[in-house]
Amino acid sequence: MKLSLIIRISLRQIFSRSNSGFVRTVSSLSIAGIAIGVAALVILNSFMDGFSGSILEQLSAIHPPMEIRIPGGYAFKPEDIRFAESLALMSESITSISPVLEKTVVAAGNSGDVAGVRVRGVDWDIEPSLVSGERLSELNVSGQGAVLGKALSERLGVSQGDIIRLASTDATQFSAMGRLLVDTIVSVSVSAVTDFGIDEYNSAIIITDLTTASLLFRNPIAATSLSVGLVQEADPVREAESITAELRESYIAGDSEYMVCDAFILTHRNLFAALGLEKTGMTIVLALISVVALLNLLSALNMIAIEHRRDTGVLRSMGASPRLIISTGLMQGGIIGLTGALTGSAFAVFVITVINEFFPIRLDSSVYWIDLLPGEVQPMLILSIGFATVAACLITSLFPAIHAIKISPSEAVRYE
Repeated sequence: MKLSLIIRISLRQIFSRSNSGFVRTVSSLSIAGIAIGVAALVILNSFMDGFSGSILEQLSAIHPPMEIRIPGGYAFKPEDIRFAESLALMSESITSISPVLEKTVVAAGNSGDVAGVRVRGVDWDIEPSLVSGERLSELNVSGQGAVLGKALSERLGVSQGDIIRLASTDATQFSAMGRLLVDTIVSVSVSAVTDFGIDEYNSAIIITDLTTASLLFRNPIAATSLSVGLVQEADPVREAESITAELRESYIAGDSEYMVCDAFILTHRNLFAALGLEKTGMTIVLALISVVALLNLLSALNMIAIEHRRDTGVLRSMGASPRLIISTGLMQGGIIGLTGALTGSAFAVFVITVINEFFPIRLDSSVYWIDLLPGEVQPMLILSIGFATVAACLITSLFPAIHAIKISPSEAVRYE
């Protein structure tokens, strides 16, 4: 009963026709300001998170979440691979492990142009199951062949079915005439041309099978790294730290070579740290909109308290406790804050949906890595921003409520 009374009194004082037009205008502006602040924060964080998430998604579609390597770029021996597999597979979060051969080479095609690229030799039977998404599995590549990005295929002038030549610097030497002789040249057929989703990968990476990649090395090598797959809910950073600790203990005990396990996301930590810092700075700047709205709310509640000074005095003289008066003031701030938060959140979701569906934001992939900026509607983000906004409104409304109870009932109704 008391709660319903507080709500009725609060609504009556906020939307009463007895209020001056100026007070109603200020109250409406308070709701609009809070709505704009909430909408700006939700839209900003949605698109910033969508940008970071899209980059991570594109990267994870090519690389597995973790990688075991020997520091210094040393190659794995067969016994090292067997030991790492037996140790890593003891974790319930790891799905499988696959050897990888990586090398920097020079590629040539039909255009007469050459390009320095990174060749990544993988096991096509295992590698597609280690990465997220279906970008690699949809290629249906089996046996010997190479997969190129669109930009690299255009530069080399090749398409599916053509032959490219890969020249390794692993066995180069100078002749007596001073010419550079390269005796490690491998011809490989282009199995597929695809869009890796990131311009840097489209122009500088070739994915091929282990057999073809091994021909680029002077001496037979089992692997230069080991790809590690994880279950979807596992944390790659935490799992990598755990496996690295076990590998270090094994090395100290003399059971294996010194190996480490790295989470792939950490290889781009500077990029995501910069994006996080930019997001924090822009959030603080846009939060100032909410600060202005809160000041406007404070003015509106003060004017409401002044206009309903007589009503407050009558309630006090009828036995209303100071707690009831304060609760009424808090309810007024909560109603305005909740209305603004709901309105702003609904508007933000509408804007994000319309932009994603009808007006997608195009980006230059050579600059931003991705060509489309998506907005992610995140319920937890909206709830957290809405909760913080309502809490700030309640704190703001506390000051006019405390001031209202300081006026004695006789003083409030003396001239009425």
